[in-house]
Amino acid sequence: MHPMKKLLLMLAVLFLLAIVTLAVFLVTFDADRFRPQLVSQLQAALQRPVSLEHISLGWQRGIAVQFQGLVVEQGTQGAAEPLIQVESAHALVHLMPLLHKRVEVASITLTRPRIVVARDAQGRMNLMGLAAAASPAAASGTTTAIGGTPVSLNIASLRIQDGALHWLDAIRQPPADVWIKALDATVKNITPGQPMDVEVKGALAATTQNFFLRGRLTPPSQTQPGSVDELELNVKELPLDQILPPARPREPQLRGTLTTTLHGSVATLDPVGLTRTLSGSGDLALANPKIVNLNVLRRVFEQLSMLPGLMQTLEERLPPEYQAKFAANDTVLEPINLSITVRDGALHFDDVRLSTDTFRISGSGTVGLEGLVSIRSTLRIDPTLSGALIKSVKELQYLTDTAGGMEIPLTIEGQMSRLAVLPDLNYVASKLLTTKVQDLLGTFLQKALEKNAPPESTPQ
Repeated sequence: MHPMKKLLLMLAVLFLLAIVTLAVFLVTFDADRFRPQLVSQLQAALQRPVSLEHISLGWQRGIAVQFQGLVVEQGTQGAAEPLIQVESAHALVHLMPLLHKRVEVASITLTRPRIVVARDAQGRMNLMGLAAAASPAAASGTTTAIGGTPVSLNIASLRIQDGALHWLDAIRQPPADVWIKALDATVKNITPGQPMDVEVKGALAATTQNFFLRGRLTPPSQTQPGSVDELELNVKELPLDQILPPARPREPQLRGTLTTTLHGSVATLDPVGLTRTLSGSGDLALANPKIVNLNVLRRVFEQLSMLPGLMQTLEERLPPEYQAKFAANDTVLEPINLSITVRDGALHFDDVRLSTDTFRISGSGTVGLEGLVSIRSTLRIDPTLSGALIKSVKELQYLTDTAGGMEIPLTIEGQMSRLAVLPDLNYVASKLLTTKVQDLLGTFLQKALEKNAPPESTPQ
């Protein structure tokens, strides 16, 4: 046999033997014997109870380390669910770097993790479950000791498949309880100290994915709190009643289907200041908007106490079609489209426009990320309805503009689940008084002029 062919044959045999040896190693190696030690180290690091069902080795275009049934408990008495529970996780490890004591992980995949993120009544956020899910990305670039030998760890990407995130917020009353399901996430370009690319998709209070998030994440470290740049958020057709705390019986609440786009950044990932450092701008649309359990028009007129018995008079004198406007339980709005700016923990609206078939509200205001609403506006009633109101109660004519429509300054404030509509009573009272005085003064002057006017000359 030719020496070259003989050499190639030997190399092929050696390569085959290496594969067989590796296969035998993977099949016979009992990785699960290290499970108690790993669980103990995790509990010490997290200061939480940890359980892990099984560890195994396999081959998937590289050595695959697989974990099954990982659970990190909250560790507090009465906790309803773990901080994180992962059905399975596997890490694909490159073979050759292991010979140089480097663990290079091509990818880590978490399958069906269930993560809890919570905020207590004092505003303290618990991100431990989220941190545990993201810990592989944070661990890349670190060096640890195994059996007294330093080993470097590098992770290229992290994936989450079909996960779920449970958001609990006790600072709101009643508490918020929101789910993001069908959660898929990818973290790429993981380099220590550098921003990494993050994409997240999920079903936010829905059955299909309607939530998309993308950004450049710099994870927290000992020297800085972390941040997010180039943030892009898209939410489509999100029912408000699925994310807002439920209102008490007969309390007002905004309903509708929300679609929004936001571009911005988060200056810090410190839980204490995270929401207040979110900044950006975008658009907001609300389809089928309605304020249930609140007739805005009726509530405004009920509070005009300077006109005693106003509502009773209107109910007696208005035509039936307008009485029905005041008798309705809800306020049905036309579709809402707004430009928004996010800063200082709130959504800012410079040009609020809310319309129905009988009135329009225009102004500006804020909606805090905690749900607190504050809008300063003007209520303008349709001239046709204004005419019917004035015909029933003539004093209302003093509140009309040049087009014949009534105008009343208005404040909308309170929590999203407990909205209050407050007309500016001082303005209304002063307008009625000033105009009435002007009319009386005009009448008095007219009579005085008529009294002092020279008598008309008698024709000769």
